[in-house]
Amino acid sequence: MNRVLLIPILIIAALSGCVEEELNALDLSTMMVNSGKNLDSYRFVTETAMEFKSIEDSTEISMLILRSRDSGAVNLTAQNMSAIISEISSYGDEIYNTQQEVYIVGGAAKIKFNGNWSQAPLQDAENFWALKNTAKKQSLLLNSSQLKLSGLEMIGGMECSRIEVMPDRKSYESFVFEQLESELPLAYVNLTGLRDRSVVNWTVWLSNDDGLLRKENVKMELSLTPDIMEQLSDPIEDFLLKIDLNTTTLYLDYNHPLLITLPEGQRIEPIIECACNR
Repeated sequence: MNRVLLIPILIIAALSGCVEEELNALDLSTMMVNSGKNLDSYRFVTETAMEFKSIEDSTEISMLILRSRDSGAVNLTAQNMSAIISEISSYGDEIYNTQQEVYIVGGAAKIKFNGNWSQAPLQDAENFWALKNTAKKQSLLLNSSQLKLSGLEMIGGMECSRIEVMPDRKSYESFVFEQLESELPLAYVNLTGLRDRSVVNWTVWLSNDDGLLRKENVKMELSLTPDIMEQLSDPIEDFLLKIDLNTTTLYLDYNHPLLITLPEGQRIEPIIECACNR
């Protein structure tokens, strides 16, 4: 059976009372992999809101609020992408606005921040581009998670299956690193303990027409306390950090013609590898 047809069939059967609403993760993973085999390009828009509350003696003593919007395009065949990232952060009465442009060509990133351009190599270009295939990435993350069909919705004029995800340990840790690695010292955090203190609502919307991911939303509440911090040379005795995260991504224009170029005057400089340790 064509796996792209799997979700609509499950929906019809569920509505007729013939099957449970629990989905088979292996079948869903197979369907997503198949839908991603011919994936060439897409656009995306991600909006994220994060709140960090520091609490001491049951009293909130500080709050940091971050809001960001990422919009960009990915060409998997040419292995290049572009994105504009806008962020507003507020701490007390202080408000900061930042914006950066990012262009990735093959194994190098060109970044404009505060009007200045810089270039850096990707640490693992092959893995980076593999994960930019939305279908393959989601199938890997959801392969061992529990999935539940929760209805139908129209997303961008397309009928989609709404699927609730109860992430397994690997999926949870992958998401936490993706979202919070730059905000928290995750290398010193017991992630099992952090997961036990997290509430996660993860929803994906898959098109019933082609099986491709059209929308994803993750809401997460987690608490960081001293007993789940590890290997700190100067441990903090008493603190509570509460984090609320809400991020939504829309995926648009799959396989539409897409040409991504560097701005005028910019180019990828040759990367000189050090041969010191050879």
